[in-house]
Amino acid sequence: MKKEELLILKKKAKKKKPHFLRQEGHRRVKLEEKWRNPKGYHSKTRRKFRGKGKSPNPGYGSPRALKGLTLEGLNIVRVSNLNDLKKLDVKNDAIVIARVGQKKKVELLKRLLELKIKILNVLKPEEFVKKIEDEAMKKKEEKKSREEKKKKEKEERLKKAEEKKKKEEDKTEEEKQEEAKEEKKKVLEKKE
Repeated sequence: MKKEELLILKKKAKKKKPHFLRQEGHRRVKLEEKWRNPKGYHSKTRRKFRGKGKSPNPGYGSPRALKGLTLEGLNIVRVSNLNDLKKLDVKNDAIVIARVGQKKKVELLKRLLELKIKILNVLKPEEFVKKIEDEAMKKKEEKKSREEKKKKEKEERLKKAEEKKKKEEDKTEEEKQEEAKEEKKKVLEKKE
């Protein structure tokens, strides 16, 4: 059979395939998560009674020639950096981006959009890239504003310190002695 015919078969099989519930899965939410083979001597599911849930069988599988392919017939390739893109076949590959940082992910997405390769684990790559870049710009602007604010505060502190020095230099010796006495009194009062 040709690949196109097999793909049609795979789509039909996927539509017929039920969602396999674990035994007693309808009663407890946790049990629904993963299929387990039914056990128990009296188990109706194990004995395949009608209405007790289907269990996985080879008949539900897709054709062997299409194992590991998407419904469109594309190979799934995991990519974690730009060097992995060199090995790709643009027409026959679909991409899954590995767990990488945002910066690298944005680089990969930009390159994949240029090459027009299908990306499986990012729904709207253009919007995602734009959103991340906007956030980065906001962070840069915030950082600049913080640095400017720090510089202004530092300049103000330096000006105040210079003014204080000038005032101290302008004071006479008698005023300095009086201030020293007042400070001593405050210290003595704190000790008591």
